[in-house]
Amino acid sequence: MFKHFLLLLVVTCCTVACSNEEQTKQEEEPNKETTTASEDSNKEEEKEVVEAVTYPEQPTVAEEMVQQPAGLHSEDLYASLAGSNVDSELPMGSAIEDLVVEDLEAEEIYNGLIHYIGADYSLVFDSLKNFTPDYGAYDLSKEQPSFKNVAIHLDSSGSMNAQVSGGVKMDLAKHAIATYASGLPASSKVSLRVYGHQGTGSDNDKAISCSSTEMMYDANTYDQASFEQALTKFKPSGWTPLAASITAAYEDLKKSADDKSENILFVVSDGIETCDGNPIEEARKLANSDLKVKVNIIGFDVDDAGQKQLKETALAGNGTYYTVNSNVELNDTIEALLQDARASYERNFEKAKVGYKVNMKKVEIGQGIEDLGSSFMDVSDSEKDILFEAVSRLEDQEKITPEAAEELRSILDDRHTAIREYINQLEEEAREKNNTKHQEVISSLK
Repeated sequence: MFKHFLLLLVVTCCTVACSNEEQTKQEEEPNKETTTASEDSNKEEEKEVVEAVTYPEQPTVAEEMVQQPAGLHSEDLYASLAGSNVDSELPMGSAIEDLVVEDLEAEEIYNGLIHYIGADYSLVFDSLKNFTPDYGAYDLSKEQPSFKNVAIHLDSSGSMNAQVSGGVKMDLAKHAIATYASGLPASSKVSLRVYGHQGTGSDNDKAISCSSTEMMYDANTYDQASFEQALTKFKPSGWTPLAASITAAYEDLKKSADDKSENILFVVSDGIETCDGNPIEEARKLANSDLKVKVNIIGFDVDDAGQKQLKETALAGNGTYYTVNSNVELNDTIEALLQDARASYERNFEKAKVGYKVNMKKVEIGQGIEDLGSSFMDVSDSEKDILFEAVSRLEDQEKITPEAAEELRSILDDRHTAIREYINQLEEEAREKNNTKHQEVISSLK
């Protein structure tokens, strides 16, 4: 009997012990869950902190606005906008997807929009802000160059085979270049380089064609027989390595340059760069080099995209862009260029005639100022179109409320207005510079 009682006691003790152990485990388990939940919460908070977005604060003064770097996604957007309206085809997707706007105020979203898709104002701003009127040979108050050092570059891509009013583009261009070279002052040094004259326009020949830029007439005074012979050595053929040709111009001009020479690159082209180069940047390098090269370009029967690039190239090269569409227009432009070139070396003319020409030069420079301002305005208008389209798409995607969209449009309107007013101010300052220089030149004739 005692044995049975002892056995029962042992079993009871074991049962109680097991029960206590299970209860202890159950009490400990919720603590582990609480700890895990707490850790997850902390991680979520850390994640939210990491994802918080702060865009660079944008300036409120127009002069500072136009000196900001271009938006991260701006290059493709503004290239797509050239010659067309903002529409559903505009490749704005990646810019909008990257733009985080949740829980942001309108001003913060504005900062993000400019950071991602603000325009590049650098070229148009520099050109107008630092505008200096140049009266060339008529400005007798400054030392005149000893001679003109001219590198002529001719586009020999396949498209120069096309017809325009008056004949084949290449034939007309060769004749015009011969007229120009022969009409320069006798002391001038001239060279002739062609580009795109090898290979064909096929993809298989792109590499060889894009590497084809060749000197046909070495820098020297003009010799009619040699120059005309040089013009027979090539014909229209392949692609358009315009940037590579402009790069080569430095060495072309350096051969004859001295500290008093006027160094000019004169390009005749019928289209846009097709060899992945950057002619605008190469022209800027030439203008800023020790030779201070002026890049003048004739666009011969050029489409809108080509005109845009060639204009910007001449602008970056501190030169002038001329557009011609026929043989008559080409010859008229060549004659106008020669008159300007000869004026540098004509000293024995009547002062009254010179005064008239100086006045006409003032009008010409004034038109140039207006063109610079117009180009500046175009960039500002394009930026407004793209920014407004971005706001509309954010609203359509319900990423921002209609109220936030309206507030953003108001901010963007203020930006656009401020920049346009600043452009008007810069134009007025440039016109005042022109007026002052005009008076100086007129006074130097007395």
